[in-house]
Amino acid sequence: MYNIDVVNQDITNNSIGATIPYEFSLGEQYSGIASCTIPMENQAIYYSATASLMQQGSASGYLKLNDYMDVKIEIYIRGKRMDYFAVPFYNEPNNAFQNKCVPPTTQFNNFESGAKGRVTFMITKPIVNGVNLLGTEIAKLYGRLGNYSSGMGSTPMSIISINSGVITVPDKCIVNSGSPIVVDFDTIPSSGSLLNGNNYSRSVPIQVKCEGGSFANGNLNIRLGIQQANTASFNSDYLGTTGAVDRSNLGIILKDSGGSLVAANRFYDVPGFNNNQGTWNLTAAPIANAGTNVLEGDFQASATVVAEFQ
Repeated sequence: MYNIDVVNQDITNNSIGATIPYEFSLGEQYSGIASCTIPMENQAIYYSATASLMQQGSASGYLKLNDYMDVKIEIYIRGKRMDYFAVPFYNEPNNAFQNKCVPPTTQFNNFESGAKGRVTFMITKPIVNGVNLLGTEIAKLYGRLGNYSSGMGSTPMSIISINSGVITVPDKCIVNSGSPIVVDFDTIPSSGSLLNGNNYSRSVPIQVKCEGGSFANGNLNIRLGIQQANTASFNSDYLGTTGAVDRSNLGIILKDSGGSLVAANRFYDVPGFNNNQGTWNLTAAPIANAGTNVLEGDFQASATVVAEFQ
């Protein structure tokens, strides 16, 4: 198993297409066991690699890792190939027709395929304030002796994972001088007819200042969004709420200064920004699922202000 460690990786080139390469290596040969039901002579070993990431990336050989980065995973195949292959791949032989198996199993002590590889991250959208990489398995390598219709061995020969870490960039956006934005709705009624998204509204001025990196070169087109993983169950445009009792029928609706909906998890152009700073003036109001009342008790919601630039 290989763990790609990206803890506190600091990059200076935060432009689309910039790459961050890593290499992994066992540093030695390793052992493996081939199973067979009949004697086998002069066989090559065939390899297949699967990827946990399913969506194709923006360039050949890359897979989408997140909204900001693609990743290319390459595994080294030895034998007479002696080359790197981008994951996923299927039934690639090592072209060394010299291996044999004596039933029921034969042990090999000189595997090099899968003992090293490369992982390359590529920026697909400029990053602001860094990006968190959650620990995840990204690829597995399997092998089989001989070119047969049977599948690969069920036990992976190599497993490649990314450790949790943070990739930081010089481009920073500071929201509300670094302090949390707190909105207090005080006491509201439980009647759904009154919780219509207009009553009990609160002003939410969001002050943003962006600096460093690309921002040092002049005004950029900065777009802001409100990010929340668990939006309201009855309308994903609204923020979801939680509490000691069921809050599935209560959400928070956000609007801009013109009264238009600001949907969760979307980016918006913000008027009035100058020198890469300004205030995004929003309002927030509780809103109930149509035709329902909400249970009495406390409720809360949390979200993150995110920025992107071009």
